[in-house]
Amino acid sequence: MARTRIHLTPAEAEAKGWLCCKHLKERHRLMPGLSTRPVGSVWQGQGAYDVYDPVDCVPWRWEPGPAQLRRQSVAKQAKDLIGGECLTIDTETTGVGDDDEVCEITILDVTGAPILDTLIRPTRPISDETSAYNGITNAMLASAPSWPEVAEQYAAIVAGRTVVAYNTAFDVRLLRQTHERHGLTAPTFSTACAMLMYAAWHGEYDSNRDRWRWLKLIDAATECGVAEDGAHRALADARMTLGVLRYLQRYTNGRRPPRPKVATVLQETLPPVLDCAIQ
Repeated sequence: MARTRIHLTPAEAEAKGWLCCKHLKERHRLMPGLSTRPVGSVWQGQGAYDVYDPVDCVPWRWEPGPAQLRRQSVAKQAKDLIGGECLTIDTETTGVGDDDEVCEITILDVTGAPILDTLIRPTRPISDETSAYNGITNAMLASAPSWPEVAEQYAAIVAGRTVVAYNTAFDVRLLRQTHERHGLTAPTFSTACAMLMYAAWHGEYDSNRDRWRWLKLIDAATECGVAEDGAHRALADARMTLGVLRYLQRYTNGRRPPRPKVATVLQETLPPVLDCAIQ
């Protein structure tokens, strides 16, 4: 007994006037409605696609997909933060451990003007490894104010404000540790994290960690066209964080701007002197 054929051929669907979504849009500016069901399916060699009767369809309208909706949400959050006169903060620290402390802090307003920008003399020397990373030396810190000399000004600045940092959880933890080291109580304030916002905008999912992949600040700033010299110092990093936030708030439609095309040249076609420079 012959098997009943499930799928139509393209010619059979065309003869009936049944169309896929692409052809519905191209030929008639139509799309399936919420209650529209396929009238058949067409086999295309390695799989099948659904076809619809144009009579059952509705006028085509553009609808953003999940990725664009996600980016719209990020852009709105950035716009609300800037419109709400948020502060951008960055700290440099003596390390990343539970007993480390802040050794530099910068706070910017939404215009990029520094409200607080100072080195902080820690209670113990900064390590050579950390100094090599951020460029801050013990000699530079020797004449800097201690945290108790800055804490009152810091608390007055952040009171009642929303504070944005790149990896906010880290900065908040180190600021709390610095307060505790001096027997002070850290002020509480609202926060937002530019790193998490940009990870959601960038949209590269890390299945191992079940989250959007985090990018380094310099990488995010480079993609946004706001990278600065002097990375790993508080002022430059705070400026780049604000730059990323400004970038995000511009694209409220959730559409990525076109990336500049990079010309590629086969290495073997380059002159020997350039070939050496590439390596």
